[in-house]
Amino acid sequence: MACSTSLARVMARSMPDFTSRAPGSVTRAALLLAVLGAMLVNAGCGGLSRSDRPAKVEQARGTAAAPAVTTDTQIAAYTPPAEPRIARPEPNRAVAVLMRRAEDQRRSGELDAATVSLERALRITPDDALLWQRLAGVRLAQQRHELVLQLAAKSNALAKADDRGLRSENWRLIAQSRRALGDSSGAREAERQAAALR
Repeated sequence: MACSTSLARVMARSMPDFTSRAPGSVTRAALLLAVLGAMLVNAGCGGLSRSDRPAKVEQARGTAAAPAVTTDTQIAAYTPPAEPRIARPEPNRAVAVLMRRAEDQRRSGELDAATVSLERALRITPDDALLWQRLAGVRLAQQRHELVLQLAAKSNALAKADDRGLRSENWRLIAQSRRALGDSSGAREAERQAAALR
């Protein structure tokens, strides 16, 4: 209602000017009025005013009333999990297949084939600490203790700080290799590190 009144006022102010102007300016003025009218309509003035809202629909006879909406909803408090779990990203499909193949090969005693499978997986994801640990485990079974020390240390360097299980297993592998190489004090230190992470 207020918008149509303001539009009428603008048009009334412009009307006397139509008579005093040349025909070309009349079309420009008419165009200006049309643009102003369109702007008012687009601004929300062309529709229903707030007092012209549709009437509420009455409930038909014989139908049940809609249930009352309650606002007494209670939300349970958040309780954190007892122990945080390590969320490792899922390996891509090729890496997962290679890891399964390497585990099957290791169980059947094909340690060289397991090494090849793990090295292929490491070419795909070289920053995977778990793959480096699995390769260290295979090298331990091959009694390549110097390599075990390097691979387990690499796995520890890539492991997340909160992945205590992985790091503990790496220290256990290091302890076994140090003991096999005759470094009993180094083996005890590695065992102490492994125990501290459990």
